[in-house]
Amino acid sequence: MKKDYSENGKVQRKDHFMRIIRYRSIFGWIFSGVGFALFIVGLKNLHNPLVLINGVLFFGYGLFMVWQTKKAKEKMEANL
Repeated sequence: MKKDYSENGKVQRKDHFMRIIRYRSIFGWIFSGVGFALFIVGLKNLHNPLVLINGVLFFGYGLFMVWQTKKAKEKMEANL
């Protein structure tokens, strides 16, 4: 069942969603940076491959978060 929102409610929901998108993008870049740092540390210490694998996974997930936010932003701007 779809709810009907007032114009003020729609604006508040869009603002809230855009804020979430912005924070998710910021955390995505942070995750990517941490992942890159872990990857470099893993390359220096090859006897511990879990750090290397975690670095790759963090880096990939961070970029995925950024990609998701970019896609959601474009979709929201197209609907405005």
